[in-house]
Amino acid sequence: MLKRLAPLVLASLCLSAQEDPFDLEPPKLTTTTRVAIGGYGQSFSDGYGQWKGWTLEGTIYPVVGGPWQLAAVGFDRPEGKGTLFIAGKYLLLGKASSVYLGLSGGTNTDILPKGRVDVDFHLDIAAGWKFDLAGALSRFSDDQEIRLLQAGPAYQGQSWSAAVWVQRLQYEPTGDSDTGCIVNLRLGANDFAMWHNLRLAWGRGIIESTASGGGLTSSSTTMTMGGTGYGGRSGRGQGGTTTTTTTTTITTYLAGSVPQERLASLSGHWPLSDTLAVKAEATWGEKVSTYHFWGGSLQLVVTF
Repeated sequence: MLKRLAPLVLASLCLSAQEDPFDLEPPKLTTTTRVAIGGYGQSFSDGYGQWKGWTLEGTIYPVVGGPWQLAAVGFDRPEGKGTLFIAGKYLLLGKASSVYLGLSGGTNTDILPKGRVDVDFHLDIAAGWKFDLAGALSRFSDDQEIRLLQAGPAYQGQSWSAAVWVQRLQYEPTGDSDTGCIVNLRLGANDFAMWHNLRLAWGRGIIESTASGGGLTSSSTTMTMGGTGYGGRSGRGQGGTTTTTTTTTITTYLAGSVPQERLASLSGHWPLSDTLAVKAEATWGEKVSTYHFWGGSLQLVVTF
């Protein structure tokens, strides 16, 4: 059967698990803006080619309320080129919970969604424990859809965090589905300070939904999962270096023959001064008995 495989935010990899930066920092007296520019690339074995592209993102932290996010991500893949545009808003719920609302769409609807809606909840339970729930709907040409659901527990400590999510992708109109698991570990509680993030994922539909520049969280200044991005109360945060993105590849499989996938990524954020920082990610993945790849991304972040 024909199956569309697509990376599906963020954010996410699009929920977060770390100490709430709004609680750790003094009240903001002025609006803070972060702009990030960079690129990403991935090299695949066995003739599957390369994925590469660029990222341009801006995040506005108002004095009151959650941040706004705008992003554009360029894609250059063997199946085509395109640009994805993203807009999102974090709504703060009480002291430690939040919800992210996002809209996005691409210029080449053969490989990018012509429209996508994201809704991600990061809910406080008690004593540092959280529950993350994310959903997304992507519409492509020819009336094809991909529906994403992610859910799982998270824990936020004073200087570290951890989360485990189960991910399910549903492809319409075929009715096929893929299921996977994502584990996220982060050291560093403040998005504006130094932090490091380790992500491990396995299952089906994992690589295209979590990998750099082509996944749920690609290169965002506040996202992610996957990415990216796991920072604080705003849900998507800065655990990865990827912005919510969605692309698609059409592949023919025999029923029950879809190979398992594995992915590991290590990302970090290093402040260079009060206004400059660098974000980077290294990623490895494989589709068993099909291909493996190495990739990474690099961004320069300016705060003003």
